[in-house]
Amino acid sequence: MGTNRAEGAVFNLNVSNTMSQIDNYHDILKRYHKLFAFIKDDPKAVLSAACNIVPFTFYSPFERLTKFRLCRWMHQNNGMKITASMSDVVVPEKVLESQRKLMQELRQVPSSYTILDSNIFQSMVREIKYFAGLNMLTDDDIDVMKQELHRLLDEMELIAARGEYSNGNKAYLYLSNINFEATYTFLEKGSFQLCMFRLYAINYMDSQHPEICRAQKEWIQSLKRYSTLISQSGEIQRMIFFTKQREIVDTL
Repeated sequence: MGTNRAEGAVFNLNVSNTMSQIDNYHDILKRYHKLFAFIKDDPKAVLSAACNIVPFTFYSPFERLTKFRLCRWMHQNNGMKITASMSDVVVPEKVLESQRKLMQELRQVPSSYTILDSNIFQSMVREIKYFAGLNMLTDDDIDVMKQELHRLLDEMELIAARGEYSNGNKAYLYLSNINFEATYTFLEKGSFQLCMFRLYAINYMDSQHPEICRAQKEWIQSLKRYSTLISQSGEIQRMIFFTKQREIVDTL
């Protein structure tokens, strides 16, 4: 057990346990990287998701935001007890590289449909404020994440306006008019189907069982009926949404 001091607060970190959890996270990234590498080759492959948090494919390019998500998970799972700065935690380059590779593979899927809960940025800002109150974050951490969130919003708005990622693959963004309790993902490539449920901040449970996949696909489709498409349409709703999200981020 190591103890460091920063700004009068105590930082307690079980190094071996924390590294074990980081290694577990790295294994998750590698597993899903292989999965999406398999999916992307089919021009008719589809990725559908309903997200009640900022989707991985958008926040993963931003190092401080991804580090915050990882540290929050480790903190909640007792891998580290922290009352100082997450800057004391070192995320190995191999993990950051795996995140980048997975994000790239996600965007290689020919068509993606993403339904966004309208509260996703409000929830993330609330989390950042909470952990700042625990002295987990420094002023620099907050400033950098605020900048990253604004850049993330800029990119999301550009993708929504174009209806595609920079590589030309289709990206359909929807705004849900109702709240939903979890993040649901469904993959389809020919006869191959897989559904995924987000668990415990960054973990996922997945299944290829036909009935579970059918139910997952139908549930995501049903959420679309309560949502507004803002990709290449819904310009007024898109402008209102992103303006509001920037105002929320500015409260940091």
